[in-house]
Amino acid sequence: MIRKLALLLLLATLPLSGCGKMREKLPFAKKKAAAQATPMPAAVAAAATPPPAAVPAGPVQPAIDTTAQVVVLCYHRLEGKAGGALSIEPALFEKHMETIKEAGLAVISMQDFLAWRRGEKNIPPKCVLITIDDGYVSGLDVGVPILKKYGFPATFFIYTNYLNNGGKSMTWAQLAKLRDDGFEIGCHTVSHQDLRRKPSKVAGDYDSWLKDELERSKKILEENLGIRCATFAYPFGLHNEAVHEACQAAGYEAAFTTYGARLGITTNALSLGRYDVTAKMPGTQQVFDVAINFSGMAAPSGPAVMAQEASASMITAPMHNTTITDPLPEIKANLSTMGALETGSVEMRVSGLGLVPAKFDPASKMIQYKVDKPLRVGTYTVIVSAKSGAQRVETRWAFNYNPTGEAPAETAPPATPAPKSPKKPLKKA
Repeated sequence: MIRKLALLLLLATLPLSGCGKMREKLPFAKKKAAAQATPMPAAVAAAATPPPAAVPAGPVQPAIDTTAQVVVLCYHRLEGKAGGALSIEPALFEKHMETIKEAGLAVISMQDFLAWRRGEKNIPPKCVLITIDDGYVSGLDVGVPILKKYGFPATFFIYTNYLNNGGKSMTWAQLAKLRDDGFEIGCHTVSHQDLRRKPSKVAGDYDSWLKDELERSKKILEENLGIRCATFAYPFGLHNEAVHEACQAAGYEAAFTTYGARLGITTNALSLGRYDVTAKMPGTQQVFDVAINFSGMAAPSGPAVMAQEASASMITAPMHNTTITDPLPEIKANLSTMGALETGSVEMRVSGLGLVPAKFDPASKMIQYKVDKPLRVGTYTVIVSAKSGAQRVETRWAFNYNPTGEAPAETAPPATPAPKSPKKPLKKA
């Protein structure tokens, strides 16, 4: 006890500079110093706290090329002469596919096209979509082996009344095989009628009939094949605002016409143009060349077309809704009322013939085309389009051909102005 007191007195007399070393040599002094240690400042303690774990980042969104362009090719029968006006030779179909391959163009699926438009997937700068309409068995027997040879996807637009009808129509089993082979199925209505008007023999009101054509056909395909049917093709490429609204209500994500154009990411989803590349008709090879060379008109954004009724604004020949007896008529119109037009952009299309090599005189504003193959009895729609400034303008009229001069039981429908953009966003199927 006396010894400890002596040591404590000694420590008290040591200079401050040496107290630290002495305490280190005295065990009981070290314990006391430890007990009197100053707490760590809050700032230092906080700095010593390990940082929180980093939150994993979400999936990286792909960079979308909003300037990419897509052309859509439309085929029907691949049977040669035996298939009639809408048929092409199998060899020509293969030649088309070979040309696309050699040109280095990307053939994309419908789902890739839709995903690109939704901003979910990127596509190459220039792409091709291949579509085959109606449900002819030649699409399976002839088209599929050629498509597989070149590794190309395609979409088949089917109208359901034609299935299982024997002859040249596909069966449900064959359609299921298309699905299993990775090809996509789109809707083409129940009965393949002009959707702008109800057939006179069909009972009920127009709206109910139109809804049935669009919704029942979609339901039939989806239930029988277990698929999502997101796309639609207008029969004959004909449509108007009422048809657009019905398509939207039915849940289609995209609807296609037969008015070829270069499609962009903002092209109106309810009027996506396709190039009808049917062979044997005037200008057919030109249509295919224009399509894959991406030299045709670019489809506008927003409203699909600014159109006018030709019969009310200009002189045409043949005149609107008249019946002619000449099987080789000269089709012409004065386009003065359409305003200032870019000369190289003026085009004429005739239903059943496609894009025709019409001549346009910028001085007189007259466009004309002499039919070089006899017309068949029926109704023909003429569509003339051009660029006026930054906008596409269009006019159309219809006439009938019958060597007897007798008008058809139901005259051609009046020219219909193009629809406005849908007011509501499209629903997904």
